[in-house]
Amino acid sequence: MAQQILGLDLGSFSLKAVSLRKGLMGLEWTGGYQKDIPPAGGPLDWGKETIPGLGEFLAEHRRPADRVVVSLPVHLMSLRALTLPFSDARKLEKVVPFEIEALLPYPLEEVVVDYHAVDTTDGKTHLLAAAAPRSLVKHYLDQLARAGIDPEWVELDGMALIHLMRHTFPERSAPGARAGEDPVSAVLDIGASKTIIGILRRGRAAFLRTILWGGRDMTTALAEACGISIEEAEEWKRQAGLDDSGISRLHQKGVSETIRRALEPLTAELIRTFHVAQAGEPSAGQKTVTELVLYGGGGKLKGLGSYLATELGLQVTGRAPKIVSGNGASWDPAFAVGLGLALRGANPVAESGMNFRKGEFAHGRERVGSRARNRFLWIAALLVAMLAGADLYLKYSLQMSQYQALKTRVREQFRTMFPEVKTIVDEVQQAKTAVAEMKKKSALFGTGDLTPLEVVAELSRRVPSSIKIEVQDLMIESGRFRLEAETDSFESVDKIKASLGQFEAFKDVTVSDAKVSADQSRVRFRLTVTLSPRESGRPPA
Repeated sequence: MAQQILGLDLGSFSLKAVSLRKGLMGLEWTGGYQKDIPPAGGPLDWGKETIPGLGEFLAEHRRPADRVVVSLPVHLMSLRALTLPFSDARKLEKVVPFEIEALLPYPLEEVVVDYHAVDTTDGKTHLLAAAAPRSLVKHYLDQLARAGIDPEWVELDGMALIHLMRHTFPERSAPGARAGEDPVSAVLDIGASKTIIGILRRGRAAFLRTILWGGRDMTTALAEACGISIEEAEEWKRQAGLDDSGISRLHQKGVSETIRRALEPLTAELIRTFHVAQAGEPSAGQKTVTELVLYGGGGKLKGLGSYLATELGLQVTGRAPKIVSGNGASWDPAFAVGLGLALRGANPVAESGMNFRKGEFAHGRERVGSRARNRFLWIAALLVAMLAGADLYLKYSLQMSQYQALKTRVREQFRTMFPEVKTIVDEVQQAKTAVAEMKKKSALFGTGDLTPLEVVAELSRRVPSSIKIEVQDLMIESGRFRLEAETDSFESVDKIKASLGQFEAFKDVTVSDAKVSADQSRVRFRLTVTLSPRESGRPPA
């Protein structure tokens, strides 16, 4: 299905609209409309003032439009060139506002920031970043809304000329184009009160500027020099241009010479602009501007192309865009910005520009798309949560099944090992209690180690019968015993130690705290013995 795209160029002295139809056969020009704004003491500051007649103009020339594209003027923007050490688009979107913040005359929260990537070399991105005051964007969109217009894109007017150049010179922006294979081009749109300059490198905007000088400055200079009205001066300018030699009455008035002098500020600013743009090139050795493409109502001035070619030393052309006209209308350079905006809407993916309909100013279609994406993300998150829950349930069920099987095996083993237990409550705890009871029994009756009774028997047997000993304390533990006793001398203590040490089960015999009693008649001592396991089947000696 064919799409209708409308490009609106809202200037200080006129309103212009360009309508395109995009179908299977390409783009078709379906209308170009213009309405002059009556001057009221100077150019309209539509960033603050209400655009007179906007609603009537749009109602008069309204056409069904699937997309509407409008522009903001470059001279009301803060435009900066940046170079960042990466090329990832998502990272650029996040970083650019903070990189430009220190260069802005406003706080970051008071502007809308977007950028245009110029070039990527050695992993670095060279770009133009622009910041539009939020108050300006809001005022502009509010006026359009009252006129029944909801633009999908809010572009820069300078970028509209870049889109027109990409369409008119497609070979300049071809993927295979390299530096040095094509001239560095400049595009000029001379309007009533301003002149827009765009410098292109391989189809990308390398530099944008607005000079607040336009065709009405020539008209005003001519009116003052010849003492005539603005309307008459406008007519003389149109007739004579820069070559009045064929019109004697105008030649005698010096009309062309007056216009030439009025053009001097413009040529001086153009020379300065080209110099600044060349100095700001990110890579050394870039060529200066060698070609100028002339558009705008002021660009139709007779002899202007030759004049600028001579003054600037450039090749000047006014090539018309390759676009079919459905109503037989011929190309008018005054509609350059409007056509560039419409081309932006016709190729939203292929074109690379700026759009200040972001954040709170996002277009309804974008918000719907955002809501759809959010809805999709919520659904995806819910599905992931459901899958995670199902996975968790399956793992839990499997673990419970394994636990029940293990518990059944443990109970079977318990019954095999402890058949005398009739009531089973906690197999593990009951098994620990039964083992503890068995250990107590084995400690008393013996299982391989010396029993307490055998230890006492061996002590009685090993202490020499000639030595009198009075036992004060005997403590038998697992693996050792401790004896506190009194005897008649230290010599007897040594004999007791030596005798006990001869028994192989008494591995380590140690005497400590041997001392004489208070009446000097007895020796009190402490003896500690480490027990070694008894060999299987071997009775005590």
